[in-house]
Formats: sequence, structure tokens, C-alpha cells
Amino acid sequence: MYAALRTFGLVAMMAGPFAIAASAAEIMPPAQQNALIQKYCAVCHTDAARNGGLSLEHYDAAQADPALARMLLSKLRNGAMGAAGLGIPDSATRDAWVAVTAAQAERAGSWTVIHSAAPRSKAPVLTASIVREVAPRKPDTDAPAYRLTVACNTASRQGEMQLTWSPAPQTNRAFSVSADGNAAIPHSLKGREEKMGNGLALTTGLASTVLNVELPEKTLTIADLFPGETVVFPLGELDRADRRQLAACFPRGAASE
Repeated sequence: MYAALRTFGLVAMMAGPFAIAASAAEIMPPAQQNALIQKYCAVCHTDAARNGGLSLEHYDAAQADPALARMLLSKLRNGAMGAAGLGIPDSATRDAWVAVTAAQAERAGSWTVIHSAAPRSKAPVLTASIVREVAPRKPDTDAPAYRLTVACNTASRQGEMQLTWSPAPQTNRAFSVSADGNAAIPHSLKGREEKMGNGLALTTGLASTVLNVELPEKTLTIADLFPGETVVFPLGELDRADRRQLAACFPRGAASE
């Protein structure tokens, strides 16, 4: 329905004004976090592969995004440190990395709005992201997290609405998307997988998808991506001015005055 932001993807989400808090930096300085991300994460989450719907090649912990940090936290707590086949850090480093990421993720349940520039074209980019959690799928496990990211190249007026989830991948699955309680729009992940970006001949299920839906006024509901799970994103809580800018890339969901 809408042209995707293929010229810049969602790499631009890595920048923004949300500097890491001093207390978090004391747990682990941004430079050390960046080194860990580059060694254990960016090898698979490359510009080319964009596993999980994003690249971490340009990640900067000094400009942390709470919603992104929440998804990284889920991965760090659920085995992603060793996914690149490079081993894992020592226990003290692991604990500090998880702790600082948890601190950065504290505001993930509220909208994070970032103004940045596309890496190549330098076109202005506006992104808004938020995380919602659902009940744990098994006793004594983390709450699964869903992240919604709405991105708009305000120069070309190309937009993309992306859903990501963690900790488990998913594929060969039908689910539904509903804007403002209207009729559900069917979506499918059938037959789609991600290839590892580390040179290994491995594939995994998906951890992201682009949604084919208008920009809602109030709510976006995702149902049955995983059996029995429903998650509702509060589009109505976006700042009105930010929503108007995003709506330029989703004209049939233009913001009301």
C-alpha cells in the first residue's frame, strides 16, 4: 500500500536526542557497549541483512533509543549473545551489559520520537517507536515484547510501519492487523525466513515485518502473531505535531486537526 523506506530503511532510528543517563554510563560506558554490539550483534544485524528489521552497524549507545533498548534487552536475556558463533562475554561483562540495557529501556512503554537524517541521502527522517509487552508464554520467563516503529522520510513522503518482536522468531503464520477497531486486515509470514549475516549457512524465522495498514488515529491492534496474543499500540498518545508529520507519509490516515 505504501512505498517502503528502502533508501534508508530503519537504520536512521539509531540516532537521536536520548542520551544515556549518567547512572547507566557508570554501569558500562557507551564505548564498551558499542564494542560489544559490534562484536556480538552487528555481525548479523548488518545494513545488508537487516535481520530483525534493523541494522546495528551504526549503533551508538550514547544516543540510546528506549524502545530499541527494550528489544535488545530481550535478546540479551534469551541467548542472542552467542548467535553469531563468536562465544559470549564473561559473566561480569554480561551482567553489566544487561543492566545498562535495562536502564536504557526504562521508557520503552512511551513513544520515542527521533528526528534524524538518512545515512546516504541525508534526507530528513522522522521515526516514532514504542514497545508493548504481553503475558509470559511459560512460567518464569520474560514477557514477550512487540515494538511498533512508524518512519517517514519527510522529503520524499515515503513511509513504513514496522512490527518487530522478541524473544522468539516466527514464520508460516497468519495474523491480523486492525486500525482503530476497524475490520481486521490479514497478514502472513508464510515461507519467509531470515539468513544469518555472519557468513554461516543458517536461517531462522522472522523477527520483523512491514505492516500494510493505514496510520491509525487512536489504536493499532495486532492479533495472533503468536497464538492467543493480542497487543494494542496507542497511536493516539503521539504528540499531535509529530503525528501530523508522520501522516504526510500515510495520507489516508492523515491526522485530524
